[in-house]
Amino acid sequence: MVDSNGTESEIDLRSYLNRILARWWIVAIFVVLAIIGSFTIQRAQNKNLTRGVATVYLGQPVTPNGSLVPNPLSSNPLYANALARQAAYQEPASKAAGLAADALTGHVSVELISTAVGVKGTAVPLAQVIVQGPFTAAQSAAAANALAQAIVAKSNTYTDAKRAAVVAARDRLSARIDELAAAGAETQSRLDALAAATLSPAERSSLTTPLLAMLQYDSNTEALLSEQLPDLEAQVEYIATVESGSVITPARGAKVAPTSKQFSLFIAVVLGFLVGILAAILSTVFWPVRNDFEAETTATP
Repeated sequence: MVDSNGTESEIDLRSYLNRILARWWIVAIFVVLAIIGSFTIQRAQNKNLTRGVATVYLGQPVTPNGSLVPNPLSSNPLYANALARQAAYQEPASKAAGLAADALTGHVSVELISTAVGVKGTAVPLAQVIVQGPFTAAQSAAAANALAQAIVAKSNTYTDAKRAAVVAARDRLSARIDELAAAGAETQSRLDALAAATLSPAERSSLTTPLLAMLQYDSNTEALLSEQLPDLEAQVEYIATVESGSVITPARGAKVAPTSKQFSLFIAVVLGFLVGILAAILSTVFWPVRNDFEAETTATP
């Protein structure tokens, strides 16, 4: 018993193959066009395409008692990425780079680059602010730097307020120490004047005793407060260098390296070949091919 379905399938496949072979030049044309298109697109894309990358530290804020703030939003690169994609941040950056207000749309991204471990076993929140597009190298760098600074400024909202409070406390303490030092110097000056004066022992004692007590009090208080000043100075420094975010490496614009020509060429050839085969088959529908193989098949009883 002859398998008619198998024979028909074989004939259909042979028919399609014959159609493709009969119109091989269509396949060749599409392959050539795909190669030309690939080189043209690649050249157009890589021309004037630059990239600016600024490295930022997003900070590690801690609570007033010294423990880390759990999952702070400001240290999350996703938060930085969301900020960088907003028009409210892109427009000032575009202006700083001398670009149109919407020029950065679709050309900005933020990527996490850190795998290091920081204070108390937490990951160091380092990220890259990337601007890539058809700009000059200087424009890409300026836009990336402006975005990085804006992101850091927003991320430092909590730490800026905390640092301002600590700085105010430090300044008040420093001013109080200066006041005590000035009061002590004045008291000592009065004691020196009394020492040079001609007084009876009773008069000298009655005048110098309260002054000595004042001098002792001012001196002791000044010493006590002076011991607290380094702690506040250290807090200010810690907030500025550890808790607060900062731009670590400003962006420097550079041209983007061209993509792999070999891979692009391979993709173009494959796509051109497939589209060419489809075009060759479809062309036979509107422009039938008289094929020797088909003629023999038709003539066979």
